[in-house]
Amino acid sequence: MVDLKRDVLSIDGIYYDTEKLAVLHPGGPMLVRICNGRDCTAIFLSYHRRLFPHALYEKYQVPKDQVHPDSLIEQRQQPSYDNYLELCKRVQPIIARTKGFAPWYYYLKACFWLTVMLGLDLYSLFYRRMYLFTVIQSFSMAMVGLNVQHDANHGAVSRDWRINRILGLSQDLLGGSSISWIMNHNYVHHIFTNEPDRDTDLDIPLLRLHSGIPMRLAYCLQQFYMFILEAVFGPVHVLSNIVFLAKGPSEKQRLIKAQWRVSLCMLSIIPYRLFCNFLHATSLSDGVMNCLLQYALGGFYLAYFFLISHNFDGAKKFGTSDGGDFVACQVETSCNFGGWWWAQINGGLNFQIEHHLFPRVHHGYYAHLAPIVRGFCEERGIAYKHYNTIQENMMSTFHHMKEYGHGREKVKTA
Repeated sequence: MVDLKRDVLSIDGIYYDTEKLAVLHPGGPMLVRICNGRDCTAIFLSYHRRLFPHALYEKYQVPKDQVHPDSLIEQRQQPSYDNYLELCKRVQPIIARTKGFAPWYYYLKACFWLTVMLGLDLYSLFYRRMYLFTVIQSFSMAMVGLNVQHDANHGAVSRDWRINRILGLSQDLLGGSSISWIMNHNYVHHIFTNEPDRDTDLDIPLLRLHSGIPMRLAYCLQQFYMFILEAVFGPVHVLSNIVFLAKGPSEKQRLIKAQWRVSLCMLSIIPYRLFCNFLHATSLSDGVMNCLLQYALGGFYLAYFFLISHNFDGAKKFGTSDGGDFVACQVETSCNFGGWWWAQINGGLNFQIEHHLFPRVHHGYYAHLAPIVRGFCEERGIAYKHYNTIQENMMSTFHHMKEYGHGREKVKTA
């Protein structure tokens, strides 16, 4: 009797042996192992910018009747990828020189921010860190989050997956979890952007970010108190990742037990920082203040820019991407602001549209891809939103949050 396979993933409705694909994957085995038990059609397309070559990997396919019933994957109606593949052809000449990976000078920026962050961690072991230094470190942590771990965990820094993995662990040095980030950000938020009941970024406690959330009186003020919630993002993010890692891998996640143990070990950075903040503190309140500054400022910076990227006037927040156009689903749920300089500061995430379309392209390219993407969208009648300044983006987000907080958003159906 044939043993039924438990570790499978699916692409275009075809099942594959997860482990066999993982050991072959040029981007490293972990990214495939995290996909275990998932429909990976959109993930593969958006990361490789081409259709999956089923004929080349036919020997790794698993017939559906040989898949364990508990491992069967729900198959959704896939979006149309025709426009996306055409767009990929248009941007290919721009990214051809490095195949979309980071240019050599990017490593100077990455090393600078990592040195500032870790250097101030080391400094605090021997000396009391003045508040100014804590503010600098908190900002450097935000810069590592935006410029280092984000590209690395998308596999966009280097052709060598080991370099991506090492730099991706900077997420763990921040007090987060690279595993949780890849699962929830790369493979959920990016694929189901702004889809109620799918994109967990729409389900933030105390905020009404989509029409499916029942109205409450307090939401009328969410356009004001959202700034307070952004300030506590850092500590909450750390605590939630501690809980996530402490639970251990699920049955489908057992293929990444080794990586899970690495992330658990790296949680020690959190008590180390707490210890150092109080080690040379002049008082209890001094230590507490350093702890708050360390995570609140950087956390606010990160949360602020993530929030305005997908919550703005005209942002699509209804229906699903099932059966829709993949380009439209990504473009109409995101917005851009500013230009090249903001891209260097914020890891290209001011070009959120280009990032969502090409997550495995390094952020240094986004400013150059934006005119091509914008022209393509205009040709096909796809709404492309670019704010000239961050102030315009913020005012749009403020008004958007006010409308949803008062229940005055325009309710649409797919």
